Amino acid sequence: MSILELLDIDPQNNKVISVVGGGGKTSLIFRLTEELVSLGKKVIVTTTTHMKYEPERPFSENGELEKVREDLRGTGYTVAGIPEERKNGRSQRSFGAGGDASYIRTGREETSVCKIQGLPTERLQILQKECDIFLIEADGAKRLPLKVPADWEPVIPEMTDLVVGVTGLDCLGKRILDTCHRPELTSEFLGKDIREKVTEEDVAKIAGSSSGLRKNVGNREYRVFLNKTDVPEDPKAADRIIEKLKKEKIYAAAGSLKHKRAYKLAIVILAAGNSRRFGEENKLMYPVEGIPMYQRAFHKTLLVQNKMKEQILSVAVVTQYPEIMAEAEKVGIKTVLNPHPEEGISSSMKLGLFPEADACLFMVADQPWLRVETLEGLIRRFLGSSKGMAAVAKNGEPGNPCIFSRKYYDRLMELTGDKGGKRVLKAHPEDVVLYEIENEKELTDVDLPL
Repeated sequence: MSILELLDIDPQNNKVISVVGGGGKTSLIFRLTEELVSLGKKVIVTTTTHMKYEPERPFSENGELEKVREDLRGTGYTVAGIPEERKNGRSQRSFGAGGDASYIRTGREETSVCKIQGLPTERLQILQKECDIFLIEADGAKRLPLKVPADWEPVIPEMTDLVVGVTGLDCLGKRILDTCHRPELTSEFLGKDIREKVTEEDVAKIAGSSSGLRKNVGNREYRVFLNKTDVPEDPKAADRIIEKLKKEKIYAAAGSLKHKRAYKLAIVILAAGNSRRFGEENKLMYPVEGIPMYQRAFHKTLLVQNKMKEQILSVAVVTQYPEIMAEAEKVGIKTVLNPHPEEGISSSMKLGLFPEADACLFMVADQPWLRVETLEGLIRRFLGSSKGMAAVAKNGEPGNPCIFSRKYYDRLMELTGDKGGKRVLKAHPEDVVLYEIENEKELTDVDLPL
């Protein structure tokens, strides 16, 4: 069951969702983001306090509209906020697009950005018009599973129509002192010594109280999510807490947001063609804006691999040309020799399949105007969907690059000739997610000298 179903969230009516409480808020937000994007929804993630900056995610610095729209077109979601940098052990806000915050865009010194701060209310109101769903982290707990809010917490925007309170069940049986954010507030709220252990009754009391997780909820819809159901020794603990909250007419659900196994992709550059229409010159060596086409492909894939280390298992090139193989080895790209390129692009695809990868992204080396952002966006769109295939597209027509999950490897091995993976894409359109681009030039193959 999806988290959307578990929490009875209706994307048609619950358009602005604020998440409060203990540890697990960020994980819940990004699990919801993944599910919503797979439904075709455009999602903006932000905070009214602070949240961790994750450099592998699309980020719209200061909620800049052009970047927000680009990300929503590409990956289906974006994280919007003000970057907070850590310098000489101190945190500083960075506002200027041309200043230190540009490290986020260029990839330089990414580790200096530690957190994201919230945007002004006026900016949130503008951004709300750009998306289908707004997901807001409206509280902080320093990753501890349980908390009682301070006087100024949580910071729930007026536009919110649903509040989700989160508690980690790993707090059960542990001392208030060890498991609660600001333990003195929890101790006072519960009327217990700070060294006493947290019980199921304590969790239900905090989750159900207007001085606890329901603080500032008002007349909005409210849900409780009990995270880490795999931790308590008693597997029925979550059920009993849910029953207690149900008696107070509070909807609660339980589950685990433990990270799923990382989904690993291989990027395979197809560079074995004979390029007969190009004349006697090898078109892959042909310079476009001063750089040979195959080298442009190498550069772009390595940039994507560097930005998405957790997702990219390897980069490889399939070719018949010794000079291309030699250059690939210099830059750390794996090489696969195609001794029979005359058999068409299908032969290169079959040779390039990585059985250890969960999916393979195939790209041709003669699309010099393909952007790094498009490659990255295609991968994110695929990972954020529940589909088995993905393709870059213009006006709904799929082109290259394409991604095929392992479930289609057998079908790819059956291909013959020069049609490639489009046969498989068109045979299963219901299992394909498209990544639409604006500039059709990105899909242009260079078949003749410019």
